Amino acid sequence: MAKKRMQDLVNIWKDKTITLQLKIKIMKTLVWTVMTYGAEGWTIKKKQEKKINSTEMWFYRRLLRIYWREGRTDQSILEELNEERKLLNYIKKRKLTFFGHTCRSKCTLMKNILQGRMEGKRQRGRPCINYFDNIKSWTQMTTREIYDVILERDVWRQMVHEAVRAANVLGNDAG
Repeated sequence: MAKKRMQDLVNIWKDKTITLQLKIKIMKTLVWTVMTYGAEGWTIKKKQEKKINSTEMWFYRRLLRIYWREGRTDQSILEELNEERKLLNYIKKRKLTFFGHTCRSKCTLMKNILQGRMEGKRQRGRPCINYFDNIKSWTQMTTREIYDVILERDVWRQMVHEAVRAANVLGNDAG
């Protein structure tokens, strides 16, 4: 749906009177919101991270009207736009913020679902990555530490900010 929205806005991307910075803001407002709808509930695995990153680069290429046959690297496109990859970090921030919000709420059913406390037996084999595994890996904290920090809203906000900043630094080093 987000790619369809990006293609629907082709007249804006072709317009030479609109500045590049304004086009980026339009893309983040009109396209990223469609892309990240419901992201708070996603369980993000390595495969999904790659898809999110490649989709973000596809958005930037469409914005600049660069075709894949030109052989441009992702880094050269990001340098031309003077941007960094931010879509995955945006999703992580939304997910961490939502998790803190729901854990502080009074709704016990929502807490149990997010924490993976469901009745029944799990299937054989390696356990799948679940929602809470993402939270633990992004914050680099144990379960007990996470629940202690969540109760303090300002401390949790700071933790979310640090986790997203750390993910951004790691993402730039890997790219």
